Amino acid sequence: MFKEVPKTIIVGLFTLFIFLLDDLTKYFVHRWMHKYPILWALHKVHHSATELTPLTIYRTHPLEGIVFSLRSAFTQGLAISVFFFLFGDKVSLATVLGVNVVIFLFNVAGSNLRHSHIGIRYWRWLEFILISPAQHQLHHSIAKEHHDKNFGATLAIWDWIFKSLHYSTDTEKLTLGLDEHQTSKEHSLYTIYISPMVEVIEIIRTKIISSYQNTKKIIYQFLKIKRQIKKKLISQRKDNTNVKI
Repeated sequence: MFKEVPKTIIVGLFTLFIFLLDDLTKYFVHRWMHKYPILWALHKVHHSATELTPLTIYRTHPLEGIVFSLRSAFTQGLAISVFFFLFGDKVSLATVLGVNVVIFLFNVAGSNLRHSHIGIRYWRWLEFILISPAQHQLHHSIAKEHHDKNFGATLAIWDWIFKSLHYSTDTEKLTLGLDEHQTSKEHSLYTIYISPMVEVIEIIRTKIISSYQNTKKIIYQFLKIKRQIKKKLISQRKDNTNVKI
């Protein structure tokens, strides 16, 4: 459709578009991981870490990995389809060492240290745009005022738009992990891998039972109303018959 556009412009637009779309979908999936019990059962494995290290990013339940892989496949498939339709085979991604150049620059700015004890803070105006390591560390805090804050992966503007942004401060001493109401303090393989699946199955079972009971109530109410209408119609017919006589 726009095949006359120079390739450098197409590459720049595609790189920026796929970055923005990818980051936005990461924000929403991450937010849903905290909102819906069936997803939180998986995601809290990551939040059970009481200390943050660069390896904490790999502390995730396998089923959560599948969810994020499906998100990535959808995002990339959509972006590639749109740009191939518009620009044909000129579409390609600007990368550094195989990584989207925008993500690469963000990692250079300290993103790789967000799962660490090093609380790198950005200027306040920059933390409005980018999630700093300190902001993500705050996301792992058990303090109530930090709950459901800073879901963004790279950009903080999504948090600002959807009212979940929290700036970092240099005076905060964070306690990380999960509070006593969220999970066991154990860190066994059973707790990390099996327990979340048991919890997911229990949530699904409860939902099915609840739906079944609600359906029964609806059917019962429907039949009750039907009987009342039928009874009323019979009564009206009798009244009409008596009037004729």
